[in-house]
Amino acid sequence: MTINEKIAVLRGEMAKANVDALVIPTSDPHMSEYIPEAWKARKEFSGFTGSAGTLVITKEESGLWTDGRYFIQAENQLSGSEIKLFRMREKGVPTVEEYLADTQSGKTVAVDGAIYPASSGLTLQEKLEKVGASLVSEDLVMPVWEGRPELPHTPAYVLDVKYAGLSPKEKLEQVREKLAEKDADAQLYSTLDCANWLSNVRASDIAYNPFATSYVLVLKNEARLYLDEDRLSAEDIAYLKETFVLRPYSAITEDLSGDLGGAKMLVNKAGISYDNLLRLMKNDTVSIVYGSDVVNALKGVKNPTELENIRQAHVWDGVALANFWVKLQKRMEAGETVNEYDVCVMLSAERAKMPENKGDSFDTIAGYGPNAAMMHYGPTAEKSDVLQKKGFLLIDSGGQYLTGTTDVTRTFVMGPITEEEKTDFTRVLKSHIQLAMAVFPEGTKDGMLDCLARQQVWKYGLDYRCGTGHGVGFFGGVHEGPQNFSQRSSGVLQVGMTITNEPGLYMEGKYGIRTENMLEVVFWKETEYGRFLKMEPLTLFPIDRKAIDVEMMTREELEYLNEYHQRVYKALAPHVEPEAKVWLEEACRPL
Repeated sequence: MTINEKIAVLRGEMAKANVDALVIPTSDPHMSEYIPEAWKARKEFSGFTGSAGTLVITKEESGLWTDGRYFIQAENQLSGSEIKLFRMREKGVPTVEEYLADTQSGKTVAVDGAIYPASSGLTLQEKLEKVGASLVSEDLVMPVWEGRPELPHTPAYVLDVKYAGLSPKEKLEQVREKLAEKDADAQLYSTLDCANWLSNVRASDIAYNPFATSYVLVLKNEARLYLDEDRLSAEDIAYLKETFVLRPYSAITEDLSGDLGGAKMLVNKAGISYDNLLRLMKNDTVSIVYGSDVVNALKGVKNPTELENIRQAHVWDGVALANFWVKLQKRMEAGETVNEYDVCVMLSAERAKMPENKGDSFDTIAGYGPNAAMMHYGPTAEKSDVLQKKGFLLIDSGGQYLTGTTDVTRTFVMGPITEEEKTDFTRVLKSHIQLAMAVFPEGTKDGMLDCLARQQVWKYGLDYRCGTGHGVGFFGGVHEGPQNFSQRSSGVLQVGMTITNEPGLYMEGKYGIRTENMLEVVFWKETEYGRFLKMEPLTLFPIDRKAIDVEMMTREELEYLNEYHQRVYKALAPHVEPEAKVWLEEACRPL
């Protein structure tokens, strides 16, 4: 079936249910960014494969909302369908809620409340009520989704404390302390990064994310882990039962409507489904206090064991990248035909050789030339451009290790480049270094530092349509807050946080450039003005010197880059393959 035919089927279901508009988010019951195939309804019914977006279908038309990372990709993938692209946060473009309030006055709008975030549901409900429209929770998609994949049910296991640093029991004690500070004694953890961090459980339910689809419900006198026991070994079941009451995954809906003993529940509207929030609101054995998930803040600051492991993970990740790059160069020099998808396969194979590697942390982005202007471009075996000995190749990739999660981007010189390309590469590098060199008082908000990177491109009238950096989980999600380098973020940077630094420039139809390292927030020094922090690089891999216009760099920036390259060489040289060591020595030579 074509996309338009699939939309017609949905309109048939809408007519049966007396629904005028249907909203299909990119979501699952756990509000995940990357979701299991069984819940990728937005992809199935729009054809758009990006990781973020919302599909809206009305009786008259349909539209897809997505952000600046995916404008080019969405435009290409929606071509030939009736779906109109709504470019989020662009001037004059309404939000989903504004669009529905404007077009569905007095009508009925449906969402699947089991997967719709409560925060979005409440906002939409309020907007619709003001125009005499109503919001109903009804699943109109899954009954007509032909060939829908099975729900995830991969083997689950407990991550050893030598990696996690703390046992579930120790983490639960921290959670209860934080809940008490917020005058609460209970919280439901629906998001998988929170639930899996607290339980130390891992699995492979989502591609590139080592998560088990599960919930954790913390109550005053007990904690419940909603995870089917047939997924666990007898040893892990016994271990988990020292901390949790184990309940079947599907029992969460029944339990949220049952007797919760007068729980004073702290509820994060953005981290719970619309249906589950409604259950709690109707439960007279619960009183609700609204606030953030306390686990989110706890896991955002890595413990000493995690940090030690993360540093080791980045050594092996850099080794894999160096070995890969030399092998790719040899293939190019031999005149072999190599395409973008080959790059992805080769790099994954090198990472798989590294100690304690558990695969990639996301779908590798390997964009040659104009393809790199699409921030989240992904080649496939069926559609992939051939590399040439000129211009840029952008590779954004990461690995999952028992010792941590990595995320690194480099823009490689494949041959002769233009002066424009060299200039823009250097502008991005200056952006990266200016942020990386930041020192700031303890208590500084992350969003305040975003402009340090952007200033280097703003002064040329340029910008990039994404944040400058994001938090990264520990053997978890590659995008995990609360820390972010974004103009919209107001989190506080703390010692032990890990965060990416990835400014870029994306010239549609020409090239894309991004330089990304993961950073660790560390203590710098204390003065009469208080405690000051700075950031140290975790990522260990050279930045391509051939694309740098040295005349544009300040002495301080060159010193930073040379010191960084010395650090890279010292860490990687003992471990890389012999040919990679020769290349590494040249790549890390001081400018």
